[in-house]
Amino acid sequence: MVVGLGLDVVEIARIRKILEGPAEHAQRFVARCFTADERAYCEKERDPAARYAARFAAKEAASKALGVPSGIAFLDVEVVRAGGVPALVLSGAAQGAATALGVGRALLSLTHDGGVAVAVVVLEGR
Repeated sequence: MVVGLGLDVVEIARIRKILEGPAEHAQRFVARCFTADERAYCEKERDPAARYAARFAAKEAASKALGVPSGIAFLDVEVVRAGGVPALVLSGAAQGAATALGVGRALLSLTHDGGVAVAVVVLEGR
């Protein structure tokens, strides 16, 4: 049974503008929003902005699927590559909300094309 659904769209140019802007601002943004592993994955790619945008969209979509729990932070939702397929790792307020909803599995789909990145999160109950 589906207990949560979230969708988010992010303009890649918006993320690119942050990343190519003042270094201090860019560093603060990536440190506040992305885990060390997410940053390492994005930075090794030819176009890090598209990868960052997709992950940002995933974090927003996960928050929506969880009902935008109080106290949730961007670092409470991490996008990992599980055998090539993107997956979510939840911690902090996100994990607490997932437990309260009875989430047994979180499904994630990411795409980027035409200047946008899109993420869909489906939360299934136990």
